[in-house]
Order: sequence, then C-alpha cells, then structure tokens
Amino acid sequence: MDVTNIALIMVTKSSPQNELFLDYLRQQLGCHVQQLPTDEPPELPEHLRHCRVVALLDDDHLEESVLRDWTQQLGQYDDAIFTAFNMSDEDRAVALMMRMPLHGIFYRGDSLELISKGIRKLFEGEMWLSRPLMERLLCAYWHRQHDEQLPLASLTPREQEILSLLDSGASNLDIADRLSISEHTVKSHLYHVFRKLKVRNRAQALNLLRQQPTTVVAAPRTRRDPA
Repeated sequence: MDVTNIALIMVTKSSPQNELFLDYLRQQLGCHVQQLPTDEPPELPEHLRHCRVVALLDDDHLEESVLRDWTQQLGQYDDAIFTAFNMSDEDRAVALMMRMPLHGIFYRGDSLELISKGIRKLFEGEMWLSRPLMERLLCAYWHRQHDEQLPLASLTPREQEILSLLDSGASNLDIADRLSISEHTVKSHLYHVFRKLKVRNRAQALNLLRQQPTTVVAAPRTRRDPA
C-alpha cells in the first residue's frame, strides 16, 4: 500500500513509553507519524491537511468533551479517520461510540501487532471494531431508534405517572389526591400529555397508551412528592 500521502497522528501526553510506541509504528507502517499534545486546542497541522489522516485519540488522557472536539475538527477533512485507543473496556467503547462517530477502537490490552494491523485496515478505509462490539452497537442503535419512535418516550416521568393513573380509572381529583398536587396541576399535565401525544382527549390518549410495548408504573398510594 502506498503510504506517501498517509499520516498517523496520536493525541496523547508525551512519555517515554509513547515515544517508543510511535517509533514502533513508524517502523511498521512506513508513514508519517506524529504526536500531538492533549493540552492544546484540537487542530490538524497545516502540513497534514492534504493527507489521509488516521488519528489515535487517547481515551485515557482526554476528557470526553475534548474527544468530541477532535472528532468535530477532523470531520472537516474528507479523508480523516478518527479512532480511540487506550479504551478501558467494551462498555466504555459502546458508550463513547453512541455519542460520537469513531471509526475504530483499540483497547489497553491490545498488542502492538494487533494495533498495527488495525491501523493498516483503517488506512484502507475499513473500520476496526470487534464483532462483539459491533453486535452491541447494533443492538443499542436498534433500541434507541425503537424508543424514539414510541410516543410515550416524549413524556416526562410525572406525565407518564398521571397517564397511568388515568388508565386505572382515576379521576382528576383522585390523581390530585394520590400525588398531593392540585386538580389544576393535574389538568395542566394532561394538557401537555395530549399535546405531546397529538390526541384530543383522554380516551384517545389511553388507546395510544395500550398500543405501546412499554410499561408505565403508577405511583403508590402513600406517595407525597411535589409536582
């Protein structure tokens, strides 16, 4: 593979161990390899802006907000690829990838040989994610999409609580007494429920509630909390 127009950057803290790691990658990959500091604003050096860049972002030394800033910065360049390394575990990888568009994940325990192999795949335009991680991401994306399609997902916990009490046959006065709030507050909550669910009355709201594959739990009779 021609690596003359490919560059690898590693955003991490300087250390003797990282210097040895960078030297190893230079020898193995034969491309430009450069370390960038974690304490400066995210910015790709001018001389790399016309290269195909793979960025290794050190999850162990970068706050999540800084990781996000780097992905946004690199997202300006069509050929840029961003990955996280020093990832603690798969749970952390899933959580991070649900919030930002990373192309690959390297864990703390990955061998140098495995990291080199993964970087080569990234150079070729492939993603570097383990099969278990891919399966968990697909499952997480499916659940997120499914939840976003449920009308009830737009309701607050209090609104869901009132709707559930309504479903049990309680009147506005009963709900007010159960939750220690005013009847006017109950009516206000129901107004917002109907508007969010795009229905006109409680019958339509309850019909929609019964069609949803989710459970809304009513408050116990002893509950006495503010609206």
